[in-house]
Amino acid sequence: MSEKLDKLRSLIPIYELEQEAQQQVYNALALNFLIKLAVMPDCHTGYTLPIGGVALLDNVISPEYVGYDIGCGMCYITTRLLANKFFKNEKKKITLFNEIYNRIPVGFNSRENSLSYNKFPNASGSQELADKVNSKLYIQLGTLGGGNHFIEIGVNKEGYITITIHSGSRNIGHSIASYYMKLSTIVDIHLPKGFLDLSSECGQQYLNDMNFALDYALENRKVMMKEVLSLFGYNSHEINTLIHTHMVNENHNHAIVNNNEVLHRKGATPAEKGQIGIIPGSMKSGVYVTEGLGNEEYLSSSSHGAGRKMSRKKAKDAITMDRFKKQMHGIIAKIEKATLDEAPDAYKDVSKVIKSQEGIVIKTIDHSTPLINVKG
Repeated sequence: MSEKLDKLRSLIPIYELEQEAQQQVYNALALNFLIKLAVMPDCHTGYTLPIGGVALLDNVISPEYVGYDIGCGMCYITTRLLANKFFKNEKKKITLFNEIYNRIPVGFNSRENSLSYNKFPNASGSQELADKVNSKLYIQLGTLGGGNHFIEIGVNKEGYITITIHSGSRNIGHSIASYYMKLSTIVDIHLPKGFLDLSSECGQQYLNDMNFALDYALENRKVMMKEVLSLFGYNSHEINTLIHTHMVNENHNHAIVNNNEVLHRKGATPAEKGQIGIIPGSMKSGVYVTEGLGNEEYLSSSSHGAGRKMSRKKAKDAITMDRFKKQMHGIIAKIEKATLDEAPDAYKDVSKVIKSQEGIVIKTIDHSTPLINVKG
């Protein structure tokens, strides 16, 4: 096992992980085609690969390691609007909060009117997959989804309003992931379930469809960002300029091919040298803006958030509404039983998560505290 452990680089002691996440780490280390595994400090149990895991594989691509929400990530803009001047009173925050909900579908909701987008290439040729993707492709563009996805309006250290959007490829990514996960049990019998030979026809088909979902996820966030910027009074020219010149985008569920090596990030932020990243905490703790240090020892990656310390069920059982309301005092948000599983206590302390990687894989360059938080 010591030989296998040589492939592991972790920013936290493995014993700090819950047992199931530890087992997922050891399962990954047992793969003979694993080159290296890096574990981020927000690591917790995921689907096959723990969330906060970064796996470099030799000529193998894994739909399971990328996960269901292909391309899930963050878009972030620092405006030049001073928060204390724009939000002159609490009523203006509440108005903006309601306007975002009126403009952007959340949860399981889709748009009533379709938006235009590129045609799904359907690399596999499966009519069943094409039908599933096309049924949601145009009506879910510019929609938030549920779970931990959010739109947050905050204020940075200089007092300027910030906008952070966390969302992914919606049902499109889920349909693509499900199809290839199922297919992986049939086509590559020499590989374990969930893995595809990169050079095989099926491996290339997944890569093409995955890349489509990555692009879709980015466009999904851009559409929402345009909607939010318009609510701040920006015109279309100003919005396009802001998105083109000021918007930070990073996704944390993907596979990147470099020759025959495939880098999988599952809930991990790219942290190449000089790359700007976004690491949010809970609904209460805001968003850290970071710069990557390009530490190849940890596969040039950092955490994608604080990481959960409670499952959704445990959070709803253990956290009281009184506690939730007290913690969220001063922040406009849906503070109700439906969002109790997203309460601050359900997450790790993001300041400790940042500290464990500061100066190693990232350096912090800004922090935005929340004023408004929109959840599905």
